[in-house]
Amino acid sequence: MTPLAACYDRKRRADFFFREATDMPVVTRAALWLLGAVCLALSGADRLPAQERPLLVDVSISSLSFVQAPYVAARDKGYLRQEGLEPRFIYLNSGVASKALVSHGIDFNTLGSPTINAAIAGMPIRSVFANGSRTDMYLIAASDIRSLEDLKGKKIATGGIGGLADVGARRFLESKGIDTKDVTFLVMGTSGTRMAAVLSGAVSAAPLSPPHDYLAKKAGLKVLGYFGDAFPSYMGGIGIQLDALANRPAVVKGFVKAALKGLRFVHARRAETIDIMMRHMKTQNREMVAAMYDSSVPSFTKDGMIGTEAQQAIIAIAAQAIGRSEAIKPDTVFDFRVVREANRELEAEGWRP
Repeated sequence: MTPLAACYDRKRRADFFFREATDMPVVTRAALWLLGAVCLALSGADRLPAQERPLLVDVSISSLSFVQAPYVAARDKGYLRQEGLEPRFIYLNSGVASKALVSHGIDFNTLGSPTINAAIAGMPIRSVFANGSRTDMYLIAASDIRSLEDLKGKKIATGGIGGLADVGARRFLESKGIDTKDVTFLVMGTSGTRMAAVLSGAVSAAPLSPPHDYLAKKAGLKVLGYFGDAFPSYMGGIGIQLDALANRPAVVKGFVKAALKGLRFVHARRAETIDIMMRHMKTQNREMVAAMYDSSVPSFTKDGMIGTEAQQAIIAIAAQAIGRSEAIKPDTVFDFRVVREANRELEAEGWRP
């Protein structure tokens, strides 16, 4: 049971004690009321200011990447604590994160593609916030590759089959008129591994996400194109267990509202965001983190939402990747009611980062 589930379980038991004590003898009733009060206090009752007793929530992240910037900013600027929440970032790969979310092993999942793929596969998961709406990935090639046409007959390194690097590379080439049958795709894992494969000559090109696009350019490799110009993507956001909307609406809204503040902060405060992410990534390389900001932030949403047309395109791409052919309604994958309300509240409050 997660800290979040445990807290609500204690609250539910306290309510039980208060409710059931009404028809009992005075001594027994007094004892139960006392026990109920103790239980309610342990749950982090509303009588205590949120800042004094924040609720610990487990949040999955995949790596030290810029996709997490809104959530890191929300933590470091105190926006989450203002909502009575204390995030604990947990590094999980995409395959584990969705399963952990379904089983209540984590409270929020910030990994983009796994949330969408899991919802399409029928798992009780929804995306309630989107901080990325375009594919923040670049096709990097060896120095002897002068154009996309030169990739015909060559090898391209991708991530896992059906993953964003794999599907993205195929979609990008097709959008540029390159028949993917003319290219050999090799699964080679992470961006770092793929970049090393290009540098060694094992492959001619690879899709890379920040900061590896920056590192590749520093190493003399070429950028052949940006995937975000070719098709939309759910690069990052907040995935939740479906029952959280009904059972824990205040916690979901608090996390979403804080993330929205973090997103607005990232857009408005470049220098301070770079400082925050340098600390988070444990690096002194300001030039690299600044390059990551400039590469990544243009793909971020402004309001934590993506439109219906983009939702449909993202679902179609993901469904094709996992072999689903039937029509899938956007509202079985995305639910932006909470972030829409959070936007209205921030506007009414006149909130600015």
